[in-house]
Amino acid sequence: MTGFINKLALATSVAVGMTAIGSAPAFAGTLTNPQFGGTAATDVLLYCSNGTSTFTGLTCTDSVSTILSGNSSAPGGNIELAKSSEQANFDFTKNTTLTGTIGGKNIVISSLTQADWYSDMGNGKTLLSQWLDDAFLANNVPSFVKPAVQAALISKKGLQRFSDPNISYVNQNDTTGEISIGLAGHFNASDMLKLAVGNATIQVPFLGTVPLASLVPASIKASELVKVIYDNGPAKYLYSFAATDSRQANNLGVGADGISHNGNYEVKLAGVPVTSVPEPSTMLALMAVGGLFATAKRKGVKNA
Repeated sequence: MTGFINKLALATSVAVGMTAIGSAPAFAGTLTNPQFGGTAATDVLLYCSNGTSTFTGLTCTDSVSTILSGNSSAPGGNIELAKSSEQANFDFTKNTTLTGTIGGKNIVISSLTQADWYSDMGNGKTLLSQWLDDAFLANNVPSFVKPAVQAALISKKGLQRFSDPNISYVNQNDTTGEISIGLAGHFNASDMLKLAVGNATIQVPFLGTVPLASLVPASIKASELVKVIYDNGPAKYLYSFAATDSRQANNLGVGADGISHNGNYEVKLAGVPVTSVPEPSTMLALMAVGGLFATAKRKGVKNA
């Protein structure tokens, strides 16, 4: 009996050890089989990263999967959807999508069209109105400027500046199912918003007519927006007003400005947890213990 107990202890120890290896926290799932689509499927721009700078052009030779392999700690490169959105002749009725599967579920990540901005958010507000309310609240912008900002964004084609998201990564927590999408942007989006409102003016009590851009705070956090359809469900519009330092910027290559991509905005949505399947190591360990018990039963545990 003593021999059997020793063997059992050893087998159990092996099983526990192997199970511990097999049950270690799973790595986050990533986007697989990425493809471009939409009504402007070729309107994309790929940015590679060397760890400190993002760059595009002929020297950017990374695959889409490699570019999207980052995370919040190291966003890496990114893919700009609807890259021509800020050009004068841009067709704002068209979109560019990045599609694929994550955790076995389909996901469609898209740039925004003009119609998206006027979507009903279910609370009596359009996406544009809700986004401005959230942006002003997050950045302590006085609400009295909202009508002027909204009008300027529409008339100056400012909405297009926030409709071409730069996707850095698409990851999923295998346990909770939560999906995280990295949006490369400006760590300080103040200049971006000033450009979006253009030369519009506003009437301010006691000051008269002043440039609307002069009322934009010196420091603002604001990502571009992204439209996501997960597992064939309803469209969701995601954006963030909290950025982390990406520790890189667009410093090299074509169109480098030294500012873009220096902020990482992470947006999230609920996903379906990945089905748990026993690891091979765990199954082998359990089989070993089970086989030991079977052998002991056949021998009646005599002189073990």
